[in-house]
Amino acid sequence: MRHVAVASHGVAQRPDLVTLLGVTPDRAEPGYGWIEPGAAVAGTPLQEIRGFWEKPPPADAEMLRARGWLWNSFVMVGRVASMLALMRMTVPDLCRSFCSVIPTLGTLGEIAMLERLYCGLPSVDFSRQVLNVRPDRLAVLRLRGVRWNDLGDPERVLATRRFLCAPSEKEPMPARGPEPILA
Repeated sequence: MRHVAVASHGVAQRPDLVTLLGVTPDRAEPGYGWIEPGAAVAGTPLQEIRGFWEKPPPADAEMLRARGWLWNSFVMVGRVASMLALMRMTVPDLCRSFCSVIPTLGTLGEIAMLERLYCGLPSVDFSRQVLNVRPDRLAVLRLRGVRWNDLGDPERVLATRRFLCAPSEKEPMPARGPEPILA
């Protein structure tokens, strides 16, 4: 959790930015999203984000690792107002969809209105349609010494379970470090 506290400090200095926690990779993982860190954000422990690459081919993942890119943990720290502003800039139609709910909030019709709204919402790829579109509204905090594994794949879940239940040199969790962060 200390990383979230550090990111919060950065957000306090730059409340206009939404900060992603970027994990320093220990291998070329093609199943993860990657963040290209940029210049330091003045007065903070954060870096600008130059770009994203979602699930690159294995050879490209190795190149990204060699060039200092980070895994996207998808853990975000920021002010609600900054996140909403980012959403309004990138998926304005989706944001406008929620205006119809406002008059029903706190009434007996709220639940029915929310159910109708959610049933009709389009799918949004948050990485591609929000984050990738406005990296200028984002920052990244580089995590070092963190053991991390994305649990979005059954094999990674099993690998994490094996590591946590019976750690050994034969079956280490893919990322190494002193503090497990699991997402």
